[in-house]
Formats: sequence, C-alpha cells, structure tokens
Amino acid sequence: MSGGLTRMLGRVLGRPGAVSFRKQTAVVAGASALEDDLRTRTDTQLRQAARAYGDAVLGREPDQPSVAGSRGRASDDPMSDFLAVAREVADRTVHLRPVDEQLLAAAALMAGNAVEMDTGEGKTLAGAIAAAGLALQGRQVHVLAVNDYLAARDAEWMGPLFEFLGLEVAALGQTSSREERREAYRADVVYVPVAEVGFDLLRDRFVVSAREAVHPVFDAAIVDEADAVMIDEATVPLVLAGESADAAAGMERATELVRELRPGEHFEIDDDRATVTLTDAGLDALEARLHGLNLYGDDGVALLTQLNLALHARVLVHRDVDYLVDDGEIRLIDAGRGRVALRRRWPDGLHAAVEAKEGLTVSSAGVVLDTVTIHDLLTRYASLAGMSGTVVAVADDLLEFYRLPTGRIERHVPSIRIDLPEQILLTQAAKREAVVAAVQGLHASGRPVLVGTQSVAESDALAAALEQQGIASKVLNARNDADEARIVAGAGALGAVTISTQMSGRGTDIRLGGAEGADAEGAGAEGAGAAEAEGAGADAAGTAAAGADAEGSVAADAGRSSRDRVAALGGLAVVSTGRYPSGRLDAQLRGRAGRQGDPGGSLSFASLDDDLVRASAPAHLLTTIEREGTELSPARRAAILRDSQAIAESIRLDRHRSTWAYNRVVVRQRATVLEARDRLLAEAAEAGEGSGDSPEERMREAARQIELFHLDDEWQAHLAVLSEVRDGIHLRALAGLVPVDEFSRIAREEFDGFFERVASRTASVVAALTPDALEGGLTALGLVRPSATWTYMMTDNPLGTPGDRAVRALGRGWRRALKLE
Repeated sequence: MSGGLTRMLGRVLGRPGAVSFRKQTAVVAGASALEDDLRTRTDTQLRQAARAYGDAVLGREPDQPSVAGSRGRASDDPMSDFLAVAREVADRTVHLRPVDEQLLAAAALMAGNAVEMDTGEGKTLAGAIAAAGLALQGRQVHVLAVNDYLAARDAEWMGPLFEFLGLEVAALGQTSSREERREAYRADVVYVPVAEVGFDLLRDRFVVSAREAVHPVFDAAIVDEADAVMIDEATVPLVLAGESADAAAGMERATELVRELRPGEHFEIDDDRATVTLTDAGLDALEARLHGLNLYGDDGVALLTQLNLALHARVLVHRDVDYLVDDGEIRLIDAGRGRVALRRRWPDGLHAAVEAKEGLTVSSAGVVLDTVTIHDLLTRYASLAGMSGTVVAVADDLLEFYRLPTGRIERHVPSIRIDLPEQILLTQAAKREAVVAAVQGLHASGRPVLVGTQSVAESDALAAALEQQGIASKVLNARNDADEARIVAGAGALGAVTISTQMSGRGTDIRLGGAEGADAEGAGAEGAGAAEAEGAGADAAGTAAAGADAEGSVAADAGRSSRDRVAALGGLAVVSTGRYPSGRLDAQLRGRAGRQGDPGGSLSFASLDDDLVRASAPAHLLTTIEREGTELSPARRAAILRDSQAIAESIRLDRHRSTWAYNRVVVRQRATVLEARDRLLAEAAEAGEGSGDSPEERMREAARQIELFHLDDEWQAHLAVLSEVRDGIHLRALAGLVPVDEFSRIAREEFDGFFERVASRTASVVAALTPDALEGGLTALGLVRPSATWTYMMTDNPLGTPGDRAVRALGRGWRRALKLE
C-alpha cells in the first residue's frame, strides 16, 4: 500500500498519526499570496506587521496596520500575516527563505502538534519561526534540545531572526551559572537541553529563600527530536542528590570474590542475557572463601547483594558498549544516540560495582533529595509541541501519554533514495565479512559511505577490519563526540568512509561533496538547506561563513563541483550493520542519505545472533535458529528479526506505562509538599527574607527555616521508603495482587501523617530555641543540610529492575534455604 493511501486511510479511520493539517495548509496559502508584496516592505514595516500580529492574537487594538494594508487580508487568520512576515524576515536575517512546507510545520507546531519532517527538510528554522510566533503572542517559549551543543548552536544561528522581531533569545547548558540561568529564563525564547530544565526545577525545590531560585516558566515548549525525548527518555528520572556519609564499602571485596567464578559452573546467564545467577556450586565456593558465612542468613544478605552486583558488572555490563572509562571515571553511553550520556548513573549500586570492576575509586550513590521523570517534567508545560524525523511511528504513544496529536509534512522535493533489501546472515562473523565487502565495493567507486554501527566497540573493530583492507575511515562515536560536527561535515566528501554509532542520526546534515562552500555548523546543519533545491538560503549562509570574498566564492564553486561528482556516483551510501531496538533509529540512519531530493541509497545487514535477537526473541525462536540454521529462508529470517524488534519496542512501551502508573501517586504527593514549601518561601519573602533585626523577626525566620528543613528531610525519607517498596513490589504478584495498585496503597499509607510529623519535629526544635541559639544557625541546632549537591540522570538499569530480578531469583533462594535446613 502506498504511503499516501495509508495516510489517507489513517485520516478516515482517525488514527492519531494521520492528523490533518488542512487548516494550517490554508493559512500557508494565505501567506504565500502575500509573498511578493512582503518583498517590497522595509525592515521597519515588517517589524510593525509582526507587532500587529501579536496585538491581533491577544485581542488588543493594533497600533500598526496589518501586512495586507489597504489591499485587505489574504486570509481571515492573522497567522497568514505572521507567516508571510516570518518568511521575509528569515530571508533577510539568517539568509534562509522558508518554503511552504516549513511554514506549514511552524503553523502546526504553534497549534500544538507533533510534526514529522524528514532529515534535511528544515526543522530548525520551522521551530524558530514557531517559537517566534508564540513569543509574539506573549508566551514564554522553551525550545528543548537534546544537548548543550545543539541548544547553543541553534540559539546563535537563529538569533538574528528573533532580534529583528524585537524578541530576546537565550541559551543555557551545564556550565551556566545560577545568575545566567535566571537571566536566560527571563528571555522570550530559551534554547535549553531538556535535562537542564529538569535540574533547575529540582534545585529550585530545595532553595531556602526565594531569591536563590532561577524560576523556569513552564508555559510553552517545542521539543526537538520529540520521539527521543518524549518517548525513549520519558521514564528516565532526573535526580538531585546530596552528599552521603555512606560509601559503597565492600564493593572492591565483592569484585575480588567473584573474579575467579567460572561460567557454566559457578554462574549461569539467562537466555535474554539480562540476568546472571549464581549456581549452588557458586554459592558454595563463595561461602567457603568467606569461612562458612551463610549468604542467605541475616549476616550475609547485604554481602550477597554486593556479590550479585559485582557479578552482573563483570559478566553483563561491557566496556566500550555500555560505558567508557575516561579520565578515571565511568561514562555511560546512551544507546539511543551513541553519545556519552553526561551526568548519568546506574541505579541500585551497579555504578559502584562497575567502578570496582575497572579498579576505579568507588563512589557513593549519595542521598536522593528529589527526582522527576522527563515525562512529568514535560507535562508541566501549559502547551506542548514537538518535531522529529520519525515521530509518526510513536503517534499513539504521544496521544496516550501527552494528549499530543501527530502529523506528517511531506518533503519539499520527493525522495529518490534507493533502499536495497536487507541481508540477514546467520552469524555476526558472516555479517562482518559482508559489510566489509560492501564498503570495499562502494569505496572503490569513490562514493562516500556512512556505516552505522551498534556500539563503540563495533565501530572500532570495523575500522580495524577496513584498515586491513587498505581502507582508511573516520570513526565517530562516544570517544570523540566533541568532533561530531567536523566529522559529519566531511562524511559526504568524495571517497569518504565514516563509521558512526547512532550519534550521527540527529541534529546535523551530511552534505554531498563535504563541507566545502558551506559552514558545517550553520548552513550545513539540519534545517539550513530546506530552501528549494540546495537552496539560495544555504548558499547564502555558506557564502557569509566564508566572508563573501573571492576566496569564499572559489570554495563555493569547488563545493558544487564536489557535490556534482558525488551525486553522479549515486550520492551518500548508508550501510547499517544491524537493527536497533527501535525501528525509528533504523529509519533515522537511512535518512542520512537522500536529503532534499539528493541521490542516495542504503544497504542493511543483520544477523540472527545480533544482540537484538538474543535479548528479545522468545525461546522458541532461538531454538528454531539453532535447529534450522542455514536452512532458514530469507522470509523466515526477516520475520524473526521483525518479531525481535517488535518485542523490544513493546518492552519499552510497557516500561513507560509502568513508570507512569507508579509515579502518579508520588507526583500528587510531591505537589502537596511543594505547595507547603512555596508558602513558607513566600512568607519569608514578604517578611524581607529574614533581614529584620528584632528578636521576634529573627525567631520567626528561624522557625520557617526549621520547618523547611524538616519538610525536605521528611520528603527525602519518604522517597527512600518508596524506593525500597518499589524494589520489592513485584513480589506482590505472587500473591495475586496488582503491584501498581499495592504500591499506590502503600505510598498513601506512608504519606499519611506527613505534615503532622513535620509540624511535630519543627515544634520540638522551636520550643527549645533561644535567642543565643540563633547565633550558630541551623547547623548549631543539628539541622545540617547536604554540604554539596549534584544532579544526574538515572539511566535504565541494563539488568532490569530489582523487582524483576527478585522474582527470577526467588525460586533459587528458596531451594537454597531448604538445602541448608
């Protein structure tokens, strides 16, 4: 069935991924009718027209005429006026003239939709126009990026557009100071990584005076790479932690104890390779080395937990696949993006276990002061919109979790990319040979090749294999992500071979002919070239980057020549070395080729012993692979691979639903606590923040600070209790109970009396308070807040949740206990 017919039927059937943009299409047509007239307007007239749009939307009497002037409106919707102005302003400021598809995307974003646009079709510019339009309506807009680099790049790149319209734009990232954050959030439009907004929210929840807060405003958000942020990372908790006196003591000892254990004899790895379990022989060997300590007894349970973690770290968590070791630290790798996941940790002591495995200083997990999931962070916004190249595939999820309708905007120029049928080999070794042979053939012709790999280790190994064949390559992975823009800019050059993890899949375009004649971080970036053909806008940006001098013109000519030569060879060839757990990631990789109507193609390879199949395929399929092997037909192999990927995607969806369900009661309880906290801060602000000199004023401020301390301390303790409950709640299923319902019930019971406990503890301290005791502050009263706090993202545990592991290990524990009796 053709894509157009599928979408048409989808609209008839009401499928969420096929929402119609008919209304916005009419608005864009109205804007196009004004295009010639707008070209003749002065800068001042364009600014006046933009202000008139804002007045019209807000219902104010405009002090300036509309862009249609005496000729009347081209459309009854003032949006047409704005889009017409935005097109002309973009052309004059950032030298990119939006095409109708980009204006349609901007209108759809402003209306609160998730928008799918293919790679290279200009999402960055469309998002900036939408942000400007919302800001002119008086909204405070956050454009949520996936990392610091893209936030800073896009804010600088689109800055002239906002400045022309009289709007203030800012960007912030991990290194921004508190004052810089406070100022940035006052801007009309802020480009900011989504995690930074969450961390600012968490830090604001623990300030002791209102003036310390940075106050991010949760008004309007446009989420870049919406599927990655809103779906893939939706359940990732952002964590605010404080220093703890408890170190991960004993983990080095546990690591040493499991070092000599042998697979098959002392431990077994489950078929899904997500769990490793000590055998009875393994337990006996460990207990013998521990001088007969009963690991299932009261004195041994804590050590048994550490031993299991150490074994998991040794066997199931792999260096250069799951993490890197850099400058004496463990740096986790984001599997969905292939980049180092900054400020992330594994939960449940696993992080400390991996540090011990690598011989590094074992860190403490600290005390969790508060957390918020990305899902709950995003739902705080009054209005949401999003954009991505692969968002329709998760349209149902976006509607379920965010009530966000989704639609697709077709390419400005039809795709002529050629995707060859997938080749599915039996083993990874056979697949590697096929990939090397394919790259050899493509490289011999001079055609640029981008090879997408699954991990850092695989990319390094493939580069070595190609080098043995005399083929030099550039490797882009988490080791050198700082060089991403430079490497990607040259990936389309004649004869280039680039090997990359999934990190090349988002944020930056690959231009045929390489970076000559264009600024790789400006015109060459995603969204820069969505003007017609290669686009006058992209050429203009490249010329500007080159200084618009004679040397720049020569470089531009060379770039066009290189482009033509690469195009004649068939354009960029993308080679995939295996399927990702999500089909969207596969589509993103293929989408690196054939941008804006360029020629291009893709070749896909996979094997039946890839990690995806081994981890996701049910046991009967693994048995079928082992039994039938080479006799499996291509169709049967494809079905196995398809089923494995579908299972992986279903697991992700189930995890999202589960986390959402478990978090509901906690979110409500947190809101109640924050109301009380905000009341205390407001009272302090009204009283002058404790600046009074009278004993009464000082006493009242001390009482407020004491109550704040106990409020935060009780919440921290409540979170710790709920964490323990959540770890074991799956065991309730063995009694026929619904775990999520039981968790909600327990959470409500634990929260009962929360404020009474806070009041009682506060009253006890205040009752004993004397003017002399105020001189030493809260510390002298024994009320010590963490001397340092830090933020991190609690990445998914690659071994599953503790509850899952507990259920799987329960039978073995019972058998062990019976044996001891």
